[in-house]
Amino acid sequence: MELRETTALVAGGSGTVGRAVVAALARAGADVVVGYHTDEAGADEAVERAREAGRAATAVAADLTDAAETAALVDAAVERFESRFGVLVDCSGRTDPRPIERLDRATVSELLETNVTGSVGLAREAVGRFREDGEGGSVVVVTSVAAELGTVDAGYATAKAGLHGFVRALARECGADGVRVNAVVPGPVESPMNDDVLEHLEATRFRGHRTVDTLLDRYEAQPEEVAAAARFLATQPFVTGEFLHVDGGMSL
Repeated sequence: MELRETTALVAGGSGTVGRAVVAALARAGADVVVGYHTDEAGADEAVERAREAGRAATAVAADLTDAAETAALVDAAVERFESRFGVLVDCSGRTDPRPIERLDRATVSELLETNVTGSVGLAREAVGRFREDGEGGSVVVVTSVAAELGTVDAGYATAKAGLHGFVRALARECGADGVRVNAVVPGPVESPMNDDVLEHLEATRFRGHRTVDTLLDRYEAQPEEVAAAARFLATQPFVTGEFLHVDGGMSL
């Protein structure tokens, strides 16, 4: 299944993985709305990648912790192009790695607000639109193997684990309406963000990613490999409630 006559919204589309997802969905035939928070240059690059693939694309700034901005982002996906809004890929999220002694309530609240509450609110808006037009849709959430293995700091792992429960519950709730909900679960991905996180965690002697082997001859996934998994889940009509790991066997 390809994505002709479909608009895809990629939240967090300005990041390393998000830009790769935008390109992959455009190559599958989708017009793309690139949601971003502060990285305008990254969003512009993502738009250019989609246009190079021959598809229409635009970037829309939105803070997913703000309900009105989240709704406006989904409105843009519905209204901007002639194609039907049918795919949401949520690559949004943030880290704030710190040891438990410094993991105060305010930091936990901020991490949950960004990584969980924002994602839930975005899916709420998208699923509502899918249900309204009666033609179903696809939600793909990019989470992390940290949700299962605890290989990134406690605050981030807690937030991503919350998303795993959300994906399972939403898949059960929305299946009868033709809305599929899946997750891509990457291990370490070659990106500036991953480099920064690993440098911090190693400085604090955190026994995270570097203590868990992959089964292959390299350690990090390429962004394009995560994007290929997102494209697969977005286009498969009989796959829902699935957690597709892109971690070189690390979770095994």
